[in-house]
Amino acid sequence: MAEIPVTSKGPYTGPYNGPPYDGRVRHRPKHNFLNFILRTLTALGTAAAIVTMLLSNEHTTYRGVRLSSKWRSFQAFKWFIVANAVVFVYSVLGALVSLFSICARRGPLSYSPTAWLTFLFDFLLANALVSAASAALAIGWVGKHGVSAPPLQWTAVCDEVHTFCNRIEGAIIASFIAWLFLALSAAVAVSSLHNLGRRRN
Repeated sequence: MAEIPVTSKGPYTGPYNGPPYDGRVRHRPKHNFLNFILRTLTALGTAAAIVTMLLSNEHTTYRGVRLSSKWRSFQAFKWFIVANAVVFVYSVLGALVSLFSICARRGPLSYSPTAWLTFLFDFLLANALVSAASAALAIGWVGKHGVSAPPLQWTAVCDEVHTFCNRIEGAIIASFIAWLFLALSAAVAVSSLHNLGRRRN
């Protein structure tokens, strides 16, 4: 875009003979680069959470009784798998779009409507992910510490199924880390919206 000359009396306000302004925004590579890194890390975190949860099944003997600890036995863990899988697919697609944006020097964060849409999806999926991780954490806490307050009398079982509980704990930690990266991706979208609004004004 041609520069507007500045005279001793201030900016030139005469006829503009440069190329027409096409409405595109200035390329900000840092947003697309941060977006790519954060979405890649989110995908890795959710993938680790899913794989660890799927491999958590354990069979053991407790007081002469054979116990089978399976993640499928808990609805919270099923929701955990679904939420992490959805965020994983979304993050992989988002990382690919961010990589394309870096190469093409424009992308969803370059325009207000798509930046708002990106923030909305990030916000909704981040809430879904943290709800799934929190539900799994509640079940894991009961399994590790038990509940002795009446009328509930649940015995802690993690002393008997170490592998199951340790892997569940690792999956939950990975999911919370992925949620943090997804929340930071939403913050990048907010930063882009702020810059777009400031440039428009």
